[in-house]
Amino acid sequence: MQANRINVSRRAPWRIALDALRRAWGAPAQENRETHDDAPLVDDAPAAAVRPARSPQLEPTLAPVDFLAQLDDALRFQYVSDASIDFIGYHRDYLNMLTLHDLVPSEEADELNALITRARASGKLESATLNLVKSLTYPICVELRLMSTDALGTPGFALAAFDVSRWRERELSLVHALHHDPLTGLENATALEGAISAAQAEAEQTRSQAALVLLDIDDYQRINRALGYDAGDDMLRETARRIQHTAAHGERVARMAGDEFAVLLPAGATAEAAESLGRRLLTAIAQPYRYRGQHTHLSASVGVALYPDLAAATKAASKQGKPGVQASLLRMADLALAQAKAAGGNTLVFHTFDDNPADAERLKLEADLYEAVRNGEFSLFFQPITKIRTGAVVGVEALMRWNHPVHGLVPPSLFIPLAESIGLINYLGNWVLKAACMQLVQWDAIGIRLDYVSVNVSPQQFRDKRFVTAVKEAIALTGIDAGRVVFEITESLLMKDPEEATRLLETLRSLGIRFAVDDFGTGYSSLAYLQRFPLSKLKIDRSFVDNLITSRNNRAIVSAVVSLAQSLGLELVAEGVETEAQRDLLADLGCDHIQGWLISHALPSEELARSFQTHSLLLHETL
Repeated sequence: MQANRINVSRRAPWRIALDALRRAWGAPAQENRETHDDAPLVDDAPAAAVRPARSPQLEPTLAPVDFLAQLDDALRFQYVSDASIDFIGYHRDYLNMLTLHDLVPSEEADELNALITRARASGKLESATLNLVKSLTYPICVELRLMSTDALGTPGFALAAFDVSRWRERELSLVHALHHDPLTGLENATALEGAISAAQAEAEQTRSQAALVLLDIDDYQRINRALGYDAGDDMLRETARRIQHTAAHGERVARMAGDEFAVLLPAGATAEAAESLGRRLLTAIAQPYRYRGQHTHLSASVGVALYPDLAAATKAASKQGKPGVQASLLRMADLALAQAKAAGGNTLVFHTFDDNPADAERLKLEADLYEAVRNGEFSLFFQPITKIRTGAVVGVEALMRWNHPVHGLVPPSLFIPLAESIGLINYLGNWVLKAACMQLVQWDAIGIRLDYVSVNVSPQQFRDKRFVTAVKEAIALTGIDAGRVVFEITESLLMKDPEEATRLLETLRSLGIRFAVDDFGTGYSSLAYLQRFPLSKLKIDRSFVDNLITSRNNRAIVSAVVSLAQSLGLELVAEGVETEAQRDLLADLGCDHIQGWLISHALPSEELARSFQTHSLLLHETL
């Protein structure tokens, strides 16, 4: 059985009220006479008489609208609903002497006039958010909706207003929260960025300069570590108070993030004023802080920049023959702040124009590196590792190469640090691991069986929580025996967090992976850590091999490393061997294996395979 349906109008209450108002006051006279014989006509009434509703039954329909009225063309009130009288707080007789302009604050008169003009021109409903003065005392925010009634034969306007004061208060509260720091009450970075843009525009228009002073507390985290976060927050609030006290009237203070603050000097600022402010801020921060009876001393780094940077504009114009594009004030100040912190802190640095082409080249290379990943411009080369006495190849080291479409082969020493700095090294490292394992399997299939492939692991890759999973995926994907994979890691990587490194190495060793310490001798070279970690190989850094023949110290170091490796049962590989004399001396010292140009350069997989097939290189199993 189908439920009974009740059809309810979906029209908004204000629309119903306006329609009712228009019907009551704008209908033809004959219709009104027929339905309300005893009621006076609006046309016969005095212009300023504020009348009650023609039908008392209409008032409940109009009550949901906070303020509902009919105005004549001069904006005098012809009709005001009973609910509106209660809302606006004026007696009906008093409204006889007023117009709508009298209820709107004088500073909003232009907005009201614009609303009236729009309503009269369009003949449609127009709205604006204005204030109405209530009870001759205080303004209340309303959404004022106005519609011309000329088309109905009654020159004037139907008016409806809704109290939105609570909405406006909530909106202002949200806007304040969006643009202010809750801890210090200062403006935040979002608010300051808009102010910086405005200051830059004004500086350009007035041909003056604006300035920005950035301040960062030196090593602020030590406060949180030593005294706790409550102490840290208290000192940040105190720092905000000191900066506000130091800044002059008209200078905007903001907390940018963490322990970084900013002061914006408006257009008309000078370098001298900005520097003076920066020096005073350093002095203010240097004064002792007190927290629960304990005195603490802080220092700060300050970066200062001016916009426009006249030196930069002059140099750019001299090079290009036209004004150059100016960096933003915030970016210039941030660069100056970074220089101040790099200098050791507790200092002030002014931004200076630097047109070093290396910066532009680096940015271009970063973009090219992302393109190289998308376009598959990387490949693997392999350098043989041989037994020192027989020359037989036991393994290879996988080395990544970037074949740039314009510059050709880019040196790993250039693009590997770049990949680490922009966060691509994990992706590239995982690709190298899978590709190297796959290549070993492919060589197996054509009868070239090597003991192992050695893969370099970067510190970022090693510390990545997903690294072990990536290793397991590579082994599962290729089906390779994990014992044929050697990870080359550095001494500094191991010593950064020995406990975590030990845990991770043990996890990987349980899979079968072996480990070699790369560039041994350039870092800690400690017997204690060699005993601590599950290592299988040491690789003597090429810097010791280069001068092995001529340097007695290098020979002594290599001899000591050989003895150390033998006592710990570690295999030893000497890198960078380029001459027979180096090879022979290393053999005499007791080195096991060598790697370097004396044997072979790093080669693509196909070329290395041909070297084995033509017997230019020999596998140790064939001897």
